[in-house]
Amino acid sequence: MMSTQHAKAETFRSLHGRARPLVLFNIWDAGSAKAVAATGARAIATGSWSVAAANGFPDGEKLPLDLAIDNLARITAATDLPVTIDLESGYGETANEVAHCVERAVNAGAVGCNLEDSFPRDGSLRDVHDQGERIAAARKAAAGANVPLFINARTDVFFGKPAEAHDGAGSGSVGPRPGVCPSR
Repeated sequence: MMSTQHAKAETFRSLHGRARPLVLFNIWDAGSAKAVAATGARAIATGSWSVAAANGFPDGEKLPLDLAIDNLARITAATDLPVTIDLESGYGETANEVAHCVERAVNAGAVGCNLEDSFPRDGSLRDVHDQGERIAAARKAAAGANVPLFINARTDVFFGKPAEAHDGAGSGSVGPRPGVCPSR
């Protein structure tokens, strides 16, 4: 028999389709999760900034991981919807540390996560190979828990320079527009 978390993960994955885009509202605690769920949302997402700010911390992995995971556990207990967590850069310098972070998130009920490719200390981008190893370690940790975790391997490349300075910008590519900041 499939676990409830496994079923939520499959539901979350099925919501990612072309015909009906998935819109996720970022929540920060169990109360905001309940409020968003009551509107008819199909899934719940945390935002690192909102969770950190609600707990008195700045964004950028300044919120202690224990607090982030405890908050996630309260959120997943408060809703029957699939929950994805913003794990920022994975709360770890090494791929093994990222895997441990992801394992903790899965154990707290997450069915998805964001993993950024920048260093929290200065916003510089990680080496592509290094980031690939971090994502692979996250995937392995989720597989070990038998949860088909949805990993949003987010890139922060557009934070480094304006969209028009990137290849393809202005020619139909998707990226931030002047005056618009990607969500965190």
